[in-house]
Amino acid sequence: MRAAQAGDQAMYRELLLDLGPLLGRFLRRWTNEPQDLDDLTQDTLIAMHRARHTFDPSRPLEPWLFAIARHVAADHLRRRAARLAHELPVERLPDVAAPDQDGSAMRGLEDALARLPPNQREAFELLKLEGLSVEAGALRAGTTTGALKVRAHRAYRALKAMLRG
Repeated sequence: MRAAQAGDQAMYRELLLDLGPLLGRFLRRWTNEPQDLDDLTQDTLIAMHRARHTFDPSRPLEPWLFAIARHVAADHLRRRAARLAHELPVERLPDVAAPDQDGSAMRGLEDALARLPPNQREAFELLKLEGLSVEAGALRAGTTTGALKVRAHRAYRALKAMLRG
């Protein structure tokens, strides 16, 4: 880690590769899901990278690293518990709504989109209809990601209000 702190990229890469399996074994106590384990390992390595300046080379690496891993795992479990608290298990999936035979729902959406201000309509179309990322959409719209998010949020709110009543 000392070499990594000094800017030796090759040593840092080697350190990260060596720490992956060690972290995987350590984090396994918090999850048995391979996907979650991979996410926790990656999140820990990212957190370690961000906090690398706090490492004291005169002390052992593992306790410092495992403290970071415990915090990452605790955050992960907290977020998961919050998400699960809002989910409701169901016995059977709900029936799918019948397709719109006369196309009135699509016309209603098209009419609502037409009534949006141009910048909100553009944000909605870029993000939801074309499926662009916020970054790509902002680049295409010639604005910042923050501004595009605000425009999209306002568009969602306005469309929801228009389509409800």
